[in-house]
Amino acid sequence: MTYRSLYKFALLFLLIIAAACAPDNLDITPTPVPTEIPIIKVYVTGAVANSGITVDLPLGSRTSDAIDAAGGATEDADLQRVNLALILSDGAQVNVPIAGEALAEVTEEAPIVDVNDPETFLNRLVELTPENLAGGTVQWRRDPANPPTFAAPRGGNTVRISYTESGGSLLEITYGIFPDAASAQGFYDAIVGSLQAQVRTQEDDRYPTPNQFGAGGTYGSAGIFLLDTRVVRIAVPRYNTASGADPIRPLVEPILGYLTEAQAS
Repeated sequence: MTYRSLYKFALLFLLIIAAACAPDNLDITPTPVPTEIPIIKVYVTGAVANSGITVDLPLGSRTSDAIDAAGGATEDADLQRVNLALILSDGAQVNVPIAGEALAEVTEEAPIVDVNDPETFLNRLVELTPENLAGGTVQWRRDPANPPTFAAPRGGNTVRISYTESGGSLLEITYGIFPDAASAQGFYDAIVGSLQAQVRTQEDDRYPTPNQFGAGGTYGSAGIFLLDTRVVRIAVPRYNTASGADPIRPLVEPILGYLTEAQAS
């Protein structure tokens, strides 16, 4: 028997002994590391047990969660006038009216969406764009690890909302509002230029124009829309589903619909 054979035999013998001596309850399964969910702050007033307090809630919480965090509604609360399913954003206020309270008083306290106020308008869009989106055969869900990101490019204001899906694909929705049409055009042209440098783009007259669609394996797919002083970008930088279907176009109508709803608020 050679030296190498003896070495292999000894190593095998040691492995057998180690396995026999290992405790039966030994757990070698790696402990999963939970994903940290961002926290938002919400101000709760009105007919709740602890009115006038700020509560900390995980991103994606609804009005009902804020009321529970403030001790719950009081007996005289009129919950039928509260949208308990509304998804809240950071800095939101939840006011629970008292039964019989004059509607005018409630209206004065309720937030009013001003389409000319960029911060209010973009926060409204974040609220309207749902946690879960169906894009054809793909089911997207809001990425808890990447909360909405606000920026101020070219004198305007934008917010980017990130989504993932079970196959590891990524979706980014960017809404932009600008002080005038020229500023919006400049931002739109910059995005289109960057996209054209990566893939061939084309306009699709089935949707509001001007628009540009681009698709490519390495750089993903995107659709860009210029709507007067607003710009919408739908981008899928990584697409890992086996269906191979277009990930952008099934999302266009619902996303542009949220923009229309925000403008009509």
